[in-house]
Amino acid sequence: MKGFQHILGIPKIVSMLGIVLLALACTKNTPSLSVAPIFSDQMVLQQNSAVPLWGTGAPGALIQIEASWGETAQTEIDAQGRWEASLQTTSYGGPHQLVVTSAEQKIQFDDVLLGEVWLASGQSNMEWPMIARIDNQKEEIQKANYPNIRYFNVPKNLNSNEIKGGQWKAVNPESVQLMSAVGYFFARQIHEELNVPVGIIVSAWGGTRVEAWTSIEKLVNMPPSSEEASEIKAAGDIWGSLQMLQQKNESIVQANEAYLEAKSFAMPEDLLQWESLEMDDLHYATEDFDDSQWATIDWPGTATDYFNFEDLFQSGSYAEDGVIWFRTSFDLDDPNDTYRLTVELGIDDYDYTYLNGTHIGTTLSCCIGRSYTIPAGVLKKENNVLALRVIDIVGEGGFRSNLYLESDSKKIQLDRGEWRYNHHAFFLDTNFQLHSLDLETLTQNDSLLKQHVKRGEGNKDPNRYSILYETMIKPLVPYKIKGVLWYQGESNVPNYDEYQTLFSEMIADWRQRWKEDFPVYYVQIAPYQYDENRISQALREAQRKTLVVNNTGMAITLDVGEEKDIHPANKQAVGHRLARLALANDYGQDELVPTGPLYKSHKTFRDYLEISFDHIGSGLSARGALTGFEVATETGPFVTATAKIIGTKVRVSTPTIKNPKRVRYAWKNYVEATLFNKEGLPASSFSSEE
Repeated sequence: MKGFQHILGIPKIVSMLGIVLLALACTKNTPSLSVAPIFSDQMVLQQNSAVPLWGTGAPGALIQIEASWGETAQTEIDAQGRWEASLQTTSYGGPHQLVVTSAEQKIQFDDVLLGEVWLASGQSNMEWPMIARIDNQKEEIQKANYPNIRYFNVPKNLNSNEIKGGQWKAVNPESVQLMSAVGYFFARQIHEELNVPVGIIVSAWGGTRVEAWTSIEKLVNMPPSSEEASEIKAAGDIWGSLQMLQQKNESIVQANEAYLEAKSFAMPEDLLQWESLEMDDLHYATEDFDDSQWATIDWPGTATDYFNFEDLFQSGSYAEDGVIWFRTSFDLDDPNDTYRLTVELGIDDYDYTYLNGTHIGTTLSCCIGRSYTIPAGVLKKENNVLALRVIDIVGEGGFRSNLYLESDSKKIQLDRGEWRYNHHAFFLDTNFQLHSLDLETLTQNDSLLKQHVKRGEGNKDPNRYSILYETMIKPLVPYKIKGVLWYQGESNVPNYDEYQTLFSEMIADWRQRWKEDFPVYYVQIAPYQYDENRISQALREAQRKTLVVNNTGMAITLDVGEEKDIHPANKQAVGHRLARLALANDYGQDELVPTGPLYKSHKTFRDYLEISFDHIGSGLSARGALTGFEVATETGPFVTATAKIIGTKVRVSTPTIKNPKRVRYAWKNYVEATLFNKEGLPASSFSSEE
């Protein structure tokens, strides 16, 4: 019987196998129908608009789109395997269903809302999530239950692929924690005022310059950026230039490894690689590791004195950035209690934290509070070893607040007494370079070190020209948006004199790409005590002057800055002021004064000058003494002046200058606002000089 079945089965099996193989071959060679990753369940589509939808699939295939609000559209996939269609939306509402089908496949999106969609972009103050330090944080998160507010976080990436993991999310107390705080407070205000769904697309990256967010085609034609942009363009495009740069960087890495006689590790490209990052250093986390040869520091653990790389190493040195391990030990009366390790204001930038050799938590984001629950059985009564690998890749690094071991009944401060630390690796822009240099070399011979060890050239640098436009903006085009919210500028303080041109042209660039003259509302950077070589007030002035670009508005934050923190906690005011601009200009609330007073002009008199402002609302007002004004002659230095409100103007004078010609206000890195309109909105800093 077996032989019989075997003989009869051969032709049938061969035939069936051929059919299966043919089907597999066809499947393999036929591109699957896809829709751009910005589309997902729970998305918000712009109401009352022709909304573009796009994706890829098999050339020649017919695509049918059906929406539960009654509209349909169809298109054919072109020869390159791309398709795009326009679907008309109705007025706000939902939830709806959207179905995209071809002859072979069907993609269905559920819980779709029609409402108002805004793109929120910029650097860290826009990226800043609700879980980071904001005013009244716990209450704000607890009451954030708005199913008709949705957001989409564009993953930070340099390859355009990570966006495929994005997902629209409805706002609730859990999901809102990772939403941009500015985006959330803007959306809440719009939603509550208009009673419509609001969608926020967040595409932001801390520490980035405006040049990274602008297309290479635009940068080539601007004097401030043309030279470097032309070099990139000459390589074909940004991807071609990156390939050439990678080859150059490989030779730099090899030379560094040879000089330091140590390995290097490439900078991770995605979240999974960051989470599993190993640099021949995990033995530092074990209980029995001998750290007696490490440097020590006796930390007081006060409310203003934390572990910072900059306290340990010279500013600007190689050691200022990179990988540092910290270790300490402590005893406990009751190790069986349930404890959490907390750092309220977070660690800058990333941490990998271990207790008695057990990994208890990792956070790959700066400035977000840490709270790691310690598993049962990890703690003991004596000689508990806490070890942290802290990685800093840009700006300040280290702990932003005190470190505690907390239970429901106890709070034990751990950042006091002796700690040991070891600088394990330099961050050289493209890689982590291990070394075995002692503390003396790191602190006293940095100039010699830099003669032999070189940095790579940012092939994984988020500030490379156009890289964030290519990877975090271009994939969103042409998703239909109402407008753009922008909070950026801190990283362009060093080239403040170019910013008005760069930012104005970025606005033009995005509008050209979307083929829409949408509104752009941006935040003027807040006062902060930059180092003495930085003139952030000139960057604020460049932002003020960018208002000459049509259909723009500026949210002034002169009253919410913090002298010691570049990330003001009052994100509510920022979001509300952006919403105020939109409500006044785009949503028919003409009675709203959209912004604070803006310098308009001034007249000179023999003993004083008089300043006129736009947007004075129901009148000007002073908060405390009216200070911050300075005057000067045509060519002389500015001197402090006395100011007072006279009707709708401000009169400024000083006995030391007759017939003053020039005037400025709040012309410092850090300053406290004193001039407002009666609606409570602060005036912008300004200088009357061109």
